Amino acid sequence: MRKPGIFAAAVCLLSTFGFGQGRPSWEAYLGYQWTYSDYGPIQDVANAISNPYNETVSVNHKFSMTGANATFQKDIGAKWSAAVDIGGMHTQQNADLSRYFQLLGYIPAGSTQLSTFTPTVYTVTFGPQVDVWKRGNTKVFVRGMGGAVRSSLAVDTTTRQALTFLAPKFKTSTTDPGVMVGGGAQYHLLKHLFLRGSADYIHAFSSSTQNYIRLSVGIALDKFGKPW
Repeated sequence: MRKPGIFAAAVCLLSTFGFGQGRPSWEAYLGYQWTYSDYGPIQDVANAISNPYNETVSVNHKFSMTGANATFQKDIGAKWSAAVDIGGMHTQQNADLSRYFQLLGYIPAGSTQLSTFTPTVYTVTFGPQVDVWKRGNTKVFVRGMGGAVRSSLAVDTTTRQALTFLAPKFKTSTTDPGVMVGGGAQYHLLKHLFLRGSADYIHAFSSSTQNYIRLSVGIALDKFGKPW
């Protein structure tokens, strides 16, 4: 009669101190992202066009980009998770390189034609995420991740012609290693539904300056799979 009692006590003890205290195996997040970008490739294009004339021109390469990101995380233990974050963002930016179009004979002297730049950036990072504070329906987390940053810069036809003629080896698409550090907060709305907001700094180790401060807000779902 003592063995069943001991077994029942052990089960109760394990349920009290079990891994993750009922955390789900998987969580998924999808949200909108707004990003302040220091996007050097636009300035690099301007330099590639102006430098053959021994000139320099400054164009605006600090602007906002919008897009979406998704995070998939495997919860491990009471606080830790292994997370993968995938994001994409883009915008459109104009710059005045008319002087060089005139020198190349693409447009008449004294006329103006703006260059149109359309940068698109994709990020894929993975690494640890840890809950650092929790009270009631709210928890706060931090994370540090590494991965890749893919930058693709589309330009209008006239700018492409000038770039091809003056700097034929210049590349407007690159894939570079990158890091992301940041954190956020999550609020329990319904049984398996959460509102999440986060802020992250993203840096690409590229020959061009690429720094991003990303703000994201969206919905997270949990209870995928059995608890650890």
